Amino acid sequence: MSDILFEQRGYTACATFNRPAERNAFRRQTFEDLSAWLDRCASDEGVRVLLISGAGRSFSAGIDLHEMADLLGGSLEIGSARAYLELMQQVTRQMIKLQKPVIAALNGPAVGVGAEIAIASDIRIAASTAWFAFAEVQRGLFETNGVMYRLPRLVGLGRAAHLLLTGERLGAEAALGMGLVTRVVPPEELLSVGLQTAEQMASHAPIPMRLVKQMLNQTYDLDLEAVMGQEVEGMLACLQSADMREGVMAFEEKREPVYKGR
Repeated sequence: MSDILFEQRGYTACATFNRPAERNAFRRQTFEDLSAWLDRCASDEGVRVLLISGAGRSFSAGIDLHEMADLLGGSLEIGSARAYLELMQQVTRQMIKLQKPVIAALNGPAVGVGAEIAIASDIRIAASTAWFAFAEVQRGLFETNGVMYRLPRLVGLGRAAHLLLTGERLGAEAALGMGLVTRVVPPEELLSVGLQTAEQMASHAPIPMRLVKQMLNQTYDLDLEAVMGQEVEGMLACLQSADMREGVMAFEEKREPVYKGR
């Protein structure tokens, strides 16, 4: 049985972490299931947006410490540990390199790996009951999924240092204030808001959507001239697309465009 429930709603592919009794803690199987789903979504032209959430009251409580204890078995085998860590990081790479936007709908606590998966997403929408915690320092562990790169770029170096070094909880409203999430909604509205946001994004032309995500993930490592050069190339790619012509025709004909990603 999969640790994740999968469903497609129109152009939106939904994944729900489904271990509510364990607060959706991630074990090896969870990473494998999520990685396989991301691969399928990447190659499926019928998927334009991904939406991730959790079953029950938690987004994810982080790594399954019970499984980790079993894996260690009293002694650490470096080769096995490295392979597990690389599997975890593969999911982050897939999410960031995916040419489709990923929305994390945070229904509850996002701790450790749960927070890292949220940060690897492009947009984070939180229920008012959600909170973040980077609790690795409290368990003798270390961040693994690109947090050292992405978190300072989202909230600033000082705030990132405070969160990572204290392990303190960060509530939804505080996360909104520092830009870690972009919207906070009542818990009962979270899924509908997440789906509405996904549907809005899925209605847009896929080529510029892909280019926007790609460039946003590159701009921190490029100077102004390099970014503007890539903007020109992106615009030229759009100008040569059938979707651009469809967008102009739809505007002239006063109708909604029908984009095909070509």
